[in-house]
Amino acid sequence: MRSNNKRNKILEAAFTVVAEQGANRLTIDAVAAESGFSKGGVLYHFQSKNALLTGMLAHLVDAILNRIEDQKLTNLLSSLIGARQETDVTERRASLALLTAFAEDKRLLEPARQQMTQLYRESVDDKADEEEAAILFFANEGLRFLELFDLCPIGPRKVSTLTQHMIKRAEQVS
Repeated sequence: MRSNNKRNKILEAAFTVVAEQGANRLTIDAVAAESGFSKGGVLYHFQSKNALLTGMLAHLVDAILNRIEDQKLTNLLSSLIGARQETDVTERRASLALLTAFAEDKRLLEPARQQMTQLYRESVDDKADEEEAAILFFANEGLRFLELFDLCPIGPRKVSTLTQHMIKRAEQVS
């Protein structure tokens, strides 16, 4: 098995551990057991639990960026909004559990913070109506977190309608 495939299998196992048992149960041993690799095999790819968490976060960010790219809407902001509704339940559970883990060491969030800053700048800066673009960006991210924590006060149908409205408005601010 190629090294990249092994790494991905280890990450998938880590997400399974987090989704099924919680972030507090994420250990190198648990990931080794779930993946079928030895502890040494896991440590070869991820030298510590923090390295594993960083890899998991990078994997989630890559998945989001791929969904944004797949949207193929008229601009990045529209695609960012459209991609939010493509997030599946497993990814939401993993994201929530990872947030708990990252609360222990906020430095682990730095790559995601940098990516979010870049997305914001590319989505909002130099738009005809920067304020409208910023409102849509933050409304989308707020909705993402409401959904993540299962706190959204409206149902999926209303969220979908709202999302389509936000996409239309985002396409107008480009």
